[in-house]
Amino acid sequence: MKQYAPILAAALLLAACSTQSPTVREAQALYNAGQYDKAIPLFLQEAYMGNSEAQLMLAKCCDFGHGVPQDTTKAAQWYRKAAENGNANAQNNLGGCFFDGAGVPKDYSTAFYWYNRAAQQGNASALNNVGLCYRNGEGVPQDAVKAAQAFEKSAKGGNANGMYNYGRCFFHGLGVPQDLLQAREWITKAAQAGHKNAAAFMEDQGWN
Repeated sequence: MKQYAPILAAALLLAACSTQSPTVREAQALYNAGQYDKAIPLFLQEAYMGNSEAQLMLAKCCDFGHGVPQDTTKAAQWYRKAAENGNANAQNNLGGCFFDGAGVPKDYSTAFYWYNRAAQQGNASALNNVGLCYRNGEGVPQDAVKAAQAFEKSAKGGNANGMYNYGRCFFHGLGVPQDLLQAREWITKAAQAGHKNAAAFMEDQGWN
């Protein structure tokens, strides 16, 4: 398979064009079909024009080695470009890069910054990550109430991790009053959404 280096030069960042452009839709379809060698040139074309969704997809190609050698440093560079262009998914993923030290130095404070940027746009996965940061005191002072609030928004946004963590808040009385009925309701929802830890937790509690 022909390989394309996703970082060829510093991209000229123009005003971001629509993430729903026909070229991006075509590239996305090719990517989903596993035709990475055809998708990547189209993503590059749109990414250099400032399209944040194309930049996000190039980051994923580098992150997972789809059509290019796996390279977390280049992935983080493309995530940053998309994140700076306001892409919430990229902001959340860039936060993950800083949290794990993948392609960038590990930095919990910077991780929280990007998680929070995405959470402010209503990204349910990022809201769960914000909750984890508050719960564990990673990048921000530990705060069980703020953790529970973030988990609640994530859960109500449909994120299975958020549902599970919000349920655990009720189970242990962390940031909310202890309420086993609420705990069971949210953990059940998480399990029904395919969350394996939630399913195991229900089994341990005899809730099945």
